[in-house]
Amino acid sequence: MLIHEYEPIEAHALLVDDDLDLALTYDYNLAPGSPDPVLTSRDLWSTPWGLGVPTAEAPAHRTADLAAWGDRPWIVNSRNSADEDAVRTLGSLAGFTPSIRHQIDSLDLVEDLIRTGYGVGLLPRERPTSPDVTVLELADPSVVMTAYAVTRRGRENWSPLRLVLERLGATADAARLYVPVSP
Repeated sequence: MLIHEYEPIEAHALLVDDDLDLALTYDYNLAPGSPDPVLTSRDLWSTPWGLGVPTAEAPAHRTADLAAWGDRPWIVNSRNSADEDAVRTLGSLAGFTPSIRHQIDSLDLVEDLIRTGYGVGLLPRERPTSPDVTVLELADPSVVMTAYAVTRRGRENWSPLRLVLERLGATADAARLYVPVSP
């Protein structure tokens, strides 16, 4: 077995070309993926994302007023445009055009830039952060990332792949049973 890291668009192309058996991908509700019809996707889990801001500037109510952050530099993923699309959609709905200044392919680096005042960006709400970063809730609209197991249509019945998909499904089901308690 070989494991490689690709962004969703790259992984979908490899699956279509029959150069890959299984891809674990993701998209956002505000920037849904559109895999080729020859592919089939199985939802694994979803998680809400929020606006990462410096804790010293976070409002007490912990809900983001996006317009208040519209003049800040924004940080997005450097290899996948889905979170940039989500940020641009959020900005448009809040009445501003986000200034994308940093493109980073690591949530730890996104957090470091936020912590040091270089911008704001989307982060998973349930991901632990340093005390210097607060992830504000997004509402109306919310941002939800969903992870998928993707295969070529019909390949999910190949017994080795079926076993992997069953285990992934069982793990995802078990994770859904765990509901973190907010502080």
